[in-house]
Amino acid sequence: MLGLEISVGSFSMSSVMTSSVHGLSGWSYKNPFHFNATTLIKPLPSLEDMMALLKSSLTLSQAAIVAFFSILADSGLHASMMYYLKARFHYNKDQFADLMVITGIAGTISQLLLMPTLAPVIREERLLAIGLLFSCVHMFLYGFAWSAWVPYVAAMFSILYIFAQPSLRSIVSKQVGSCEQGKAQGFISGICSLANVISPLIFSPLTALFLSEKAPFNFPGFSIVCIGFAALIAFIQSSLIRSTPPISRYGASIFAEA
Repeated sequence: MLGLEISVGSFSMSSVMTSSVHGLSGWSYKNPFHFNATTLIKPLPSLEDMMALLKSSLTLSQAAIVAFFSILADSGLHASMMYYLKARFHYNKDQFADLMVITGIAGTISQLLLMPTLAPVIREERLLAIGLLFSCVHMFLYGFAWSAWVPYVAAMFSILYIFAQPSLRSIVSKQVGSCEQGKAQGFISGICSLANVISPLIFSPLTALFLSEKAPFNFPGFSIVCIGFAALIAFIQSSLIRSTPPISRYGASIFAEA
């Protein structure tokens, strides 16, 4: 029907249809069901956009540092802990399962009961610092463990160190406007993914070295203690985060110009 041309005097219906229809981005009256995808999908943010967003808020920059070192520590512990406990205390599959059950139950209690109760009373910045502090204690206990029962006590600290990641995400979400949420959270997730890649490359060989006969000195838990220091860096940085400032205007200006 749209391809029909009706001419009355100097008036051409097809010219009217053509001029009005081509006002729709990517639409053609010759093929009304075809849209040009490139005109409908906005380009992905560039690295410069991400860096500008990061620089727009000091708190967001601090949160990025915290995210990197906390995930560096968590990923390093998960990559090395079983190997370390098996070599150090001859743990078997049942003992590993016990640790997983303790961690799972403690984390469930924390997220279902403790966090909903404490979040309205304590700011996210303080919950983040509490979570990272107990994450440090948790890792140092593993590193300095002198008996097979010590890791069980360390696993119980997951009831508090589980605060860290949800609190960090909440802090990040308050630094940006509604149109920037995906960009900000994606940037933090990218930093966490980078830490997940780097961490096993550093701490797995270090764990193997100090559990072997070629260790420079006799300290089997040295790599776990190093992991604890990575978590300590995240804790120190989190303690510098102050109350959430006003929402960044960076994204609003970009979308206003679009």
